Amino acid sequence: MNQITDEILNKYLDDDLSRQEVEQVESALKLSDELHRKYSALKLVHDKLHHLKEDEVSSGFTEILMKKISTKKFALPKQQKYFIASVATFITLLCLVIFGFSISTMISSAPDTIGDSNTIVNSAEKLSDGLINVVRQIFSGKGLPIIGSIFSIIVIISGYFFFEMQKRSKANLGNGQHL
Repeated sequence: MNQITDEILNKYLDDDLSRQEVEQVESALKLSDELHRKYSALKLVHDKLHHLKEDEVSSGFTEILMKKISTKKFALPKQQKYFIASVATFITLLCLVIFGFSISTMISSAPDTIGDSNTIVNSAEKLSDGLINVVRQIFSGKGLPIIGSIFSIIVIISGYFFFEMQKRSKANLGNGQHL
C-alpha cells in the first residue's frame, strides 16, 4: 500500500483489512500527522454513525401506508378526469355554437325557393361557400380577438380550478387525510 486513502482508512475502521495491511496503516498513521487527523475525523464519524438508533415502526405500518396510497391513487385521477371532461365539453359546446351560428347565417341568406336538382346543387354550393366565408370572418379580422379572448378565459379559468384542486390534494396529504 503506497497511498493510504479514505477508502482504506474506512476499511481499517471496519476491520476489513488483512493483518499485513493493518500493520501498514498503523505504521503510516504513526508517521503522518495529516493522515492521523484524517483518521481521527473518519473515526469520529464512524463512531457517531455506529451509535445511531434505527427508527422503529409498528408492525402494520407498511400495510396501512400501502392501503392509504392505493386509495388516494384512484381518488385524484377521478377528480382530474371529471375536470378535464367538463373543460372539453365546454370547449366543444362553444365550437358547436359558433358552427350553428354560421349555419343559421348561411341558411337565412340562402334563396327561399328550391326548384329542380340544379338549383339544389347551386344552393348547396352557395351554403358551403357561405360557411367558408363566415368561418373566415370569424377567424380573421375582428372575430379573431374575440375567439382568442374566449379561449384565453377558458384556459385561465380551467387553470385556476386545476391548481386549486392540486392545492387541496396537497393540503389533504399534509394533514394526513385521504392519503
